[in-house]
Amino acid sequence: MGASPKSAGADGKPSMRIVVCCFYEAYPPISGAASVTYNVAKFLSGEKLLIQIGAEPATIETADGLRIETLAGASENKFRKVTSLPSRVRALVNEILRFRPDFVMLEGASWAMYHWMLLRGLRRAMSNVPIVYHAHNVEYALRRARNSRAIAAITRRAEGRLLADCDLATAVSEVDQALFRELYNVETELFPNGVDVARFASVTPDQVAQVRSKYGIGNSAIIFSGLYAYPPNRVAVDFLIRDVMPRLLAHAPEAQLVVTGGDMPCREPCLITPGIVLHDELPALLASCGVAAVPIFSGSGTRLKILEAMAAGVAVVSTSKGAEGLPFHHGEHLLIADDADAFVEGLRHAITESSLRDLLTARAKDVVRQQFDWPVIVRAIDHTLHYGDRHGRAATNRARVAG
Repeated sequence: MGASPKSAGADGKPSMRIVVCCFYEAYPPISGAASVTYNVAKFLSGEKLLIQIGAEPATIETADGLRIETLAGASENKFRKVTSLPSRVRALVNEILRFRPDFVMLEGASWAMYHWMLLRGLRRAMSNVPIVYHAHNVEYALRRARNSRAIAAITRRAEGRLLADCDLATAVSEVDQALFRELYNVETELFPNGVDVARFASVTPDQVAQVRSKYGIGNSAIIFSGLYAYPPNRVAVDFLIRDVMPRLLAHAPEAQLVVTGGDMPCREPCLITPGIVLHDELPALLASCGVAAVPIFSGSGTRLKILEAMAAGVAVVSTSKGAEGLPFHHGEHLLIADDADAFVEGLRHAITESSLRDLLTARAKDVVRQQFDWPVIVRAIDHTLHYGDRHGRAATNRARVAG
């Protein structure tokens, strides 16, 4: 059934030693993937270690009591990333071994090939320790849309083996579960993205006023949050600047577009670019804007930016693709708009009609609080990790793939 449990914790569950491992810097979180990884590590029960790859080696403990080990090895050079992979995998395996975990969670927001090699290394070094692959998306779907056929094929092979060979594989939505089943004939556990609701609910009016003053944000601000370097985000921002804002300004001349996530090539009078926003500042920045725009047209997984905006009490206008995999409905929790005309109208209504905005945000916040608060989500996956038949699921998946 898995690793032998340790002594019971305060809640009666066996206290377990857990490693959460990723090939990027999850702390401090500056992207959706980093935020997911950090919060998973933060809210899982047990004695936890987050191991990440960064520019410089470091060991820290956060104010939340989470221990984080950073191993050197981050690089912007794609060739160097691939050629240094064996040494990075060895370093990760050695660090994981030193912690003597009861199980390991691999954070699947990097190339599946990395995780497959790490999984194989861990199997050789500690064959009896259960390994969880926490898939942030269906990576083959992403690679197929924007990479070469060779990279897509390698990704499909690696992702399929990874899902079949780990002890437990997870998906963030029923949409991704169905796609994993279709592509690889494997069953996954549902582990949706979440948001730390308490962190967004604790924003004060003074904090909002400070952020508005710092960046020059007015009363008709629209926010898009996400790294501009990520292709679906870049397409979304270009769509907003080129196709939406010029027409929206004709109806709402005070409208502003706030875009977080790094340097951008655009400079428009209506555009505010705070750059990479500090983790602690994000809730107040979101709360300082009235509407969040999510014009996502490709990708997989679910959009953390929608959950964060809703937790902050911000109305959302999204494409159908952007809201895919989430239980939110047009006119009830958010507005759906799939082309430029509809997006302009959706933003105009959300900006100018306070009663509509209040209705959407109240309903959306209730759903997020009940279904997507990290403590709620992690409580369910905690139970599976402590008591679930991980090996039985893994054996079934391997038999299905082999058959």
